[in-house]
Amino acid sequence: MVRYQALKGLYEVERTIGCGGFAKVKLATHLATGEKVAIKIMNKAALDSDLPRVKLELKALQTLSHENICKLFQVIDTETHFFLIMEYCSGGELFDHIIEKNRLTESESRMFFRQIVSAVAYLHSAGFAHRDLKPENVLLDKYQNLKLIDFGLCANPDGGMTSPLLTSCGSPTYAAPELVTGKQYLGAEVDVWAMGVLLYALLSGTLPFDDVSVDALYKKILSGKYHEPPFISKQSLALLRSMLQVDPKKRITIKELLSHPWLTLGILEPVNFRGDDPKIHDPQCVEIMAKQHHVDPHTMWCKLKQWKYDYHTATYLILLMRKKRGSPLKLYNNVASKIISDTPKSTKADTPEIFMEKKCSTPRNQKSSPANGFTEPHTRRALKRVRSPIPEESSPIPTKKLIKDSTPKNTPNRDQPGSAANTPGSARKVFGSIERSFHKVVNVLTPRKTEVAIGKPALLTSKDLSNVSTTQCHSPEYVINRLSKALERKGIICKRKGFKLRGKTEPISGSVYGECSFELEICYLPNLGMNNMPTGTNTPTKSILKNVPLSVNVSKTCENDCNQVNRQEDNHHNFVGIRRKRLRGDAWCYKKVCEEVLALTSTDFQSIVESTV
Repeated sequence: MVRYQALKGLYEVERTIGCGGFAKVKLATHLATGEKVAIKIMNKAALDSDLPRVKLELKALQTLSHENICKLFQVIDTETHFFLIMEYCSGGELFDHIIEKNRLTESESRMFFRQIVSAVAYLHSAGFAHRDLKPENVLLDKYQNLKLIDFGLCANPDGGMTSPLLTSCGSPTYAAPELVTGKQYLGAEVDVWAMGVLLYALLSGTLPFDDVSVDALYKKILSGKYHEPPFISKQSLALLRSMLQVDPKKRITIKELLSHPWLTLGILEPVNFRGDDPKIHDPQCVEIMAKQHHVDPHTMWCKLKQWKYDYHTATYLILLMRKKRGSPLKLYNNVASKIISDTPKSTKADTPEIFMEKKCSTPRNQKSSPANGFTEPHTRRALKRVRSPIPEESSPIPTKKLIKDSTPKNTPNRDQPGSAANTPGSARKVFGSIERSFHKVVNVLTPRKTEVAIGKPALLTSKDLSNVSTTQCHSPEYVINRLSKALERKGIICKRKGFKLRGKTEPISGSVYGECSFELEICYLPNLGMNNMPTGTNTPTKSILKNVPLSVNVSKTCENDCNQVNRQEDNHHNFVGIRRKRLRGDAWCYKKVCEEVLALTSTDFQSIVESTV
């Protein structure tokens, strides 16, 4: 069953990769190009008073174009939902990167921070302030390039960036002093403060201003005093001081940051903040799309340059992106090869019509539309989309089951116009091979994930090791039971589904930390030479908790239990890992949960080694 009709036939929707207060993000495949995309789905009923913010976010995403800002490809507006089809960043959140390494080196922090400065400087030059800068709103693509996301709280003052703002918004731990006091403020100045907090988090793995009490947190922010770790260099501390100035007039500006010595090291070029122009005319990409839609390039470009952010805009922008990174440029025939004409705003106006095309060289099988000059293949209207008789379901569009004995026994009259009701048998013969070929194309384009065996954990690949902690146990059942009991002792009750645990921490009254929900998945690790790892109790454990002594005296009972369960397993030689995922809620609360979980499991599983992949 297709969950969202507006996406049917255009995107192969896979799994949920993020969720928030009124939105969820799905991983999907853009069928025309085979490119992975992220679809942000917002329920209009849940938006209520936040609807103006969504419209401002759309305005920002359609206006901005920078290599370090997540690109918008398409907008689908239905009666019930907004669908924002965006660039997919497979590297996850920058915050997960901090958790993975505890803290980043100065050189790595500089590499990331230059990209953040570039994106924010471009943002300000375009007249927008982000107002919610934090590691959770910075993603990484597979090439380790940063992408700024979530413009739901951005501001676009009518009078420009020098116009004061009044609305206090954003996360408390990243809030500038002027936001705390409720005074008028400039968007650029509060963004610079938040960038200072973000840089501090990169370099130290902690927050400069942190407290369980909101009132105490605000007092620390207003004082401007924070701990300066001795492992942070003097040059880095000097930059942090210039950004975390309580008086916004004494705070360093974004323009000064572009050429700051810490960012250039005296040898690098100042940070370049120029954006790119996605609305350029690329003849190669236009020609590819024109051939797909059987029109001339000029007509194709006239359609594209309206920039409606429909499926055709998405296809063009994705082709541009693929060309920039050197990927092959091609389109698949599993999506409509017809461009729709201009119609009143509706879901159908944003998505091309889906149909099966039978290629034929006979000119009379095609007709020309006088309205737009597009050649439209002649199709038999009554047949609509013919289902394949093959038993397996290869298409991303669910097929209806054929009604038993629906084919008439008598041979249909050839002189009578065909219809789905009286000639289903002949239709299947004519279109069966075409439909099967279509299914094969879709399978090659968007192969489904291998189904996990019933009652068995997923087997990760070497590309799936981000946010994964490893154990020295071979028994997933043993690990998930121990993990569940350890969390329960901390007052975190988890619900189990298969080999996944979902837990939730409740917010404490007066605390800066809100509720946090997370998922821990027990999975098998790939064989990467780990079988040679020592399994005795003399191996010291490693925890990301700071100032926690590493224990080598592991309970003999625990070791015996694990060994006994390992022998009962079905000779699976892979080690078991724990994949962590924040579902929603406060990120730093999630970090504390991760620290506690890793500290607890390091005692029970002999050696929990934090993944360095």
